[in-house]
Amino acid sequence: PLAQSLTRARLSPQPPSPALRERNKDCACSRMRVAFYAPLKPPDHPVPSGDRRVAHLFLEALRAAGHLPFVASRLRSYNGQGDPIRQARLAEIGGGVVRRLLQGWRRDPAAAPNLWFTYHLYYKAPDWLGPAISTALGIPYLVAEASSAPKRAGGKWDIGQRGVEQALCRADAVLGL
Repeated sequence: PLAQSLTRARLSPQPPSPALRERNKDCACSRMRVAFYAPLKPPDHPVPSGDRRVAHLFLEALRAAGHLPFVASRLRSYNGQGDPIRQARLAEIGGGVVRRLLQGWRRDPAAAPNLWFTYHLYYKAPDWLGPAISTALGIPYLVAEASSAPKRAGGKWDIGQRGVEQALCRADAVLGL
């Protein structure tokens, strides 16, 4: 019980301090629209997991810091079998999602993000959206908890691994926990 209550207290979002709110009130970048994407599992996925929990915590942290995060896509790029045909199809679907999102943001520029944030990409779940959208919109691309596995290149997850490498090359920053 004590451990559970301590864990809950640690994981509960804290509102930004008055000093932080005061410091950021005049900053033009203090309320960024942040497009959040988790290619392995979206934060509202019906199956509970640590990945889903960490995604929630990132969203809560962004809100607590005064930003406006939103889930940009629920596309799950996960391919656990290493099927190259499926990987290529997921990359193709990702391209379609990119086109649709950009089309919407071109119609309504005020809704476009100021930053793209991708959580937990790896060779089984690469980010087919963030690099292209960030480049097209000219916004920063932030990645958290990325994993690159060069030994997967040339194997059955080659397409996914190449996607991860391209994303990491495009990233403006990579966070590790």
